[in-house]
Amino acid sequence: MPKVKVRRRSQLLPLGQLVRRIHPQPGQVDDARLFAWWVRALPARVVERARPVRLRHGTLHVHCTSSAWAQELSFMSDALLARVQQFAPDLTVRSLRFRVGPLPAVARDTRWIPPPPPRRPATELPEDVGRALARIGDDELRATVARAAALSLGR
Repeated sequence: MPKVKVRRRSQLLPLGQLVRRIHPQPGQVDDARLFAWWVRALPARVVERARPVRLRHGTLHVHCTSSAWAQELSFMSDALLARVQQFAPDLTVRSLRFRVGPLPAVARDTRWIPPPPPRRPATELPEDVGRALARIGDDELRATVARAAALSLGR
C-alpha cells in the first residue's frame, strides 16, 4: 500500500517574512521599507530634491538634485539621520552620504481620496462682472463666461 502524505497545517506568517523568503535579495526588502519611510519622515522640500538610492553597511546613500543641496543636507545630516532612525528604528542606518545624481521615482500614495463636493453656482453675479459680460458681443460666449463666473464665485 502506498504512503499517503499527510498535509500539515501551516502557521500564518507576516507578509514581510514571506516576501523575504521569495525575494531574490532579502536586503532589498529593508531598502524598500526605508525608502518608503524617507518620504514620510522628511519635509516635502527635502523629498523633492533628495532621495535614497542604496543602503550599504549602515550608510544610506542619497542622491540630490544639485551640489548645493548635497552640501546643505550634509550640514543637516545629524537631524535627518535622527528623523530616519525615528521612523525606521529596526533598520541599522548609522550615517548618511549625499551626492549629486538622478532621483528615483517616488511611489505615489494610491489610497482613494474623495472628490471635492460639487460647486454650486452663485445665484447673483457682482455688478462689475455683469457690466463686463454686457461688453461681450457673442451671446453664446457671454452665456459660457457667465456660467464659468457663477461657478467660480460660488465656491
